[in-house]
Amino acid sequence: MEQTAMLDFRTCFDAEKDIVSLLNQEQSSGEDAGTGTGVPRQVRVLGQERDGAVLYTWSDISPYRQDDVVVSHIGLYEPISKVNTVLFVHEKLVNLVNCTVNQERTLLAFTTQEKATSSSGSPSWHSEGRQHAQVYRSYLAEVQPANRVFYLNIERDNYLMVQFLHGKGHGDATSKESHMLFLIHKELIGLYHMKLSRVGYSGVEMCGQPRTEVLAKRFQWAQWDHQRQRLYYLSQKKKNSNSKLTFTCMQFYEKYPPEIMMEVQLPIYLPPEVSKAPSIYEHLPLSNKVTDQKLLCDVLTLPGGSLCICYQHPIMSPEDHHAQEEDIGEYDVVDIEYSVFMLHRGTVLHCCMPGFARLEAVNIRLHFFPINDYILVFSPGQLLHLLNVAAEFEPCHHIVWHVVSAATNVNGGHGVPNLPSPSTDGRSLTTFLRERAGLCVYDCRQDIAYRVSVSKEGFADVFAGCYLPSTRLAIMHYAAVHHKDSSLAKLLVGKMCNDIGSPEVSGLLTEFLVGTTYNAMRRQLDMRILPLLQFTSTETGRGQLEKNEKGQQLARITYSSLRDIVQMKYSKVDKTQSDGSFWEHLRYNLQKLSIADMWPRFNTTSLQQHITAANQEAAFADDLVEGRVRSSSLLKRISDSARRAFSGSSTPRKGSLGSYAVLTFLNAAERDLEQDRVVGMTVEQLTDHLSRHLPRETRVKVFNVAREFVSCQLQQSKQLLQFIWTSLGFQPDGDLASNVGEPGSQAESELFHMTERFYMAAQELCFPLPNGFKTFFTTLGFRCLDSHVFLQYVDRGVLHLTDDFRDMVMEDLGDDRDNSEMKLNIVSRLPKRQALTGLQQWNHPISTRFLSKQYVSSLLLEGEDLGWASQPRRVSLTDSYSTSSSQDSSEDDSVDAHVHFPPLATLMKLLQMKEPHTRRHSRSGRYVDLKFVQQSALQQTKQEYGTNLSNVSF
Repeated sequence: MEQTAMLDFRTCFDAEKDIVSLLNQEQSSGEDAGTGTGVPRQVRVLGQERDGAVLYTWSDISPYRQDDVVVSHIGLYEPISKVNTVLFVHEKLVNLVNCTVNQERTLLAFTTQEKATSSSGSPSWHSEGRQHAQVYRSYLAEVQPANRVFYLNIERDNYLMVQFLHGKGHGDATSKESHMLFLIHKELIGLYHMKLSRVGYSGVEMCGQPRTEVLAKRFQWAQWDHQRQRLYYLSQKKKNSNSKLTFTCMQFYEKYPPEIMMEVQLPIYLPPEVSKAPSIYEHLPLSNKVTDQKLLCDVLTLPGGSLCICYQHPIMSPEDHHAQEEDIGEYDVVDIEYSVFMLHRGTVLHCCMPGFARLEAVNIRLHFFPINDYILVFSPGQLLHLLNVAAEFEPCHHIVWHVVSAATNVNGGHGVPNLPSPSTDGRSLTTFLRERAGLCVYDCRQDIAYRVSVSKEGFADVFAGCYLPSTRLAIMHYAAVHHKDSSLAKLLVGKMCNDIGSPEVSGLLTEFLVGTTYNAMRRQLDMRILPLLQFTSTETGRGQLEKNEKGQQLARITYSSLRDIVQMKYSKVDKTQSDGSFWEHLRYNLQKLSIADMWPRFNTTSLQQHITAANQEAAFADDLVEGRVRSSSLLKRISDSARRAFSGSSTPRKGSLGSYAVLTFLNAAERDLEQDRVVGMTVEQLTDHLSRHLPRETRVKVFNVAREFVSCQLQQSKQLLQFIWTSLGFQPDGDLASNVGEPGSQAESELFHMTERFYMAAQELCFPLPNGFKTFFTTLGFRCLDSHVFLQYVDRGVLHLTDDFRDMVMEDLGDDRDNSEMKLNIVSRLPKRQALTGLQQWNHPISTRFLSKQYVSSLLLEGEDLGWASQPRRVSLTDSYSTSSSQDSSEDDSVDAHVHFPPLATLMKLLQMKEPHTRRHSRSGRYVDLKFVQQSALQQTKQEYGTNLSNVSF
């Protein structure tokens, strides 16, 4: 069965359709006017600015010359408004590799790659003595109005990039200065400050010589962040090529000088082919990097102050490898590796994927993108990793998915998607800026941008078909904690209901309960309390080992600490930031590293020993003294905590998964003292935990947090039960069959086994169960299990004989031999108080005989209160089990004085003399009376001996 891909790609920009069509329309309009050129348009995208505007170039006949010479044009396209503007027409045809425009759209800067010639006409030479055929030159042009073009007098064989700084909004036409970055690879990073003056109504021109400023030197790699106006670069502090690279982050402001926010020395070394050989550049559209194409690195930021450096380790090409080693064996197999430096956690995540042929591995390019709280590591049609590296969580539950054979994955049929328009000459992706559209990626080979979203159906298919339990657990964690709505979680529960016998189901349900509870709490708590709450049911920081069905290793994820290797430095931010409070959050995350070990998360499984102790104490305290139960101070305290937790929370609360639980199949009015103890103990222990680690918070506040936590737990229990109910085909507002004696259907049998898994998960977590659950679960088990298996479940404490279940059994079951035996087995397993109540509901000789003996014994023992039910109810005998009819129950209660059975008459007179005295000293009502005893004795004697009493021993 073919699986749906895990990612959806929807086109949000197509250069051929969006830009070329507009140019062709303008060309058609020009032809109508007699000025058309008829030259086909070949558009090539160059760059993109902070507001999403796309800069592009095409070759066309110059409108300013009479000789029909084809020259380079530069245009600007705004994807939101779909407005196209011609910014600049060059005087000749050049190869443009980089372009940028200032925020006011008055100045344009661009870089060309041209043939290098010396003044004598011979080929130009590099400063190190190497001959080169191409050089990079940069220019600056005034475009509003179109006026002068300035050559920046910079010519290098290393790549040269220019980039204007942008502020918020759309720019101020009255601005008196523009600022532009220029980066010369391996040489320096500088900043141009250009003073401007007004020309006419909206025109601007430069006045005076630009002022230059050097920001850094000898950098090996740089990346510009358009949205946040940051520059990241890697440099070597020492000239030794074997030294580590230093990562630097520089923040730019509108009204303040740029500032270095962070410097970190990373364990990254330049490959020999990068440090010694001439650099080779890949001029990709929308590229915001200055680097050799063999140094693959990306810097990603996530919400909440997460800063990650993603680095793909280089692999030596077969040619270089053969040059160094003569004998490489029959098979040349290498590992593909990448590292993610999580600076916000001081941790390095390292992933190794073994078993790739070298010829194949050198062509695999990993792309890194931020998506929600994850980092997407993606190679189209080959692998897809979702790394859970957000600052809020310890790293865990990474989703790792591979395709065994890329040849069989033409359309993403194994979960890893291909791009909708596959390229024949390799794939290279970069980020495309589009306002409020989430993640958008740009296919540089096809000039198409796609909006990327998670496919719920694809995740559900991978969840059902994957081999490793860790992958399923990671997908469930994603659905419970990181997905925005309940639809994905409901799909996963539905998949689990198709494989109820899997031993992983209980663990997956456990992750659901813990994750959704945390997700509900995170929406209403601040950052100081969340680190103290549990967000996953498994241990974090253990790494992962992924294998396929054959046991072959696909990927290995390990962690190492950065805190012992580097020292992080960051400056204090007092300026208005262009991206909100990112640096404040990052500073908080870095400070939290030193106290992370002292702030353990609250784990509900630690409650087990406390709850067990409370249950044992409740069992010992259940001594009846005049019908009242003695409770210890511990039980009273727990009961009070439970009562206060439930007070004020009776209003249905919308769950973290987005819908209300109906649960019409549960009796919400039924209370469970054991669950009250679970709730009370959870509130008490969580309150103590929060008070211990948040000493500045008041006891009332932390108690309210604990109460809300328990409320969220109950809501998620209800939500999960509702998912199980509907996933197995039951109506959302439906109920079970009213007669407990009816055998369960196949769907009800599946419901029982899935509910059993839910109950196991809740018990392991010490999770509170909703009211009425035990009766529902026991009723379902009674209908779906064999009688002896059902009793074993009861004896093991899995099923509980509640009062409501007892009442249903006594009312719905008949009194044939098998049902009578089952009723007797059930009653015999009940506590004495509930058993006596059940016997009163059972009109059977066994019941009447036992009740009569109990009543007579209580009278003969001078009125000892046996603790029968607190609500008195008269029970009379019927003729259901005898051929002779008994007296009507409405007759007088006094004993018949003319009983023609002297032994019984003598006993009844004795009991009648003791009963008034007993009634004066007994506070509890009686279910039976002397009339009942008399009738029961006569009926049982007649049933056993008939009318011939000659064989009766008196």
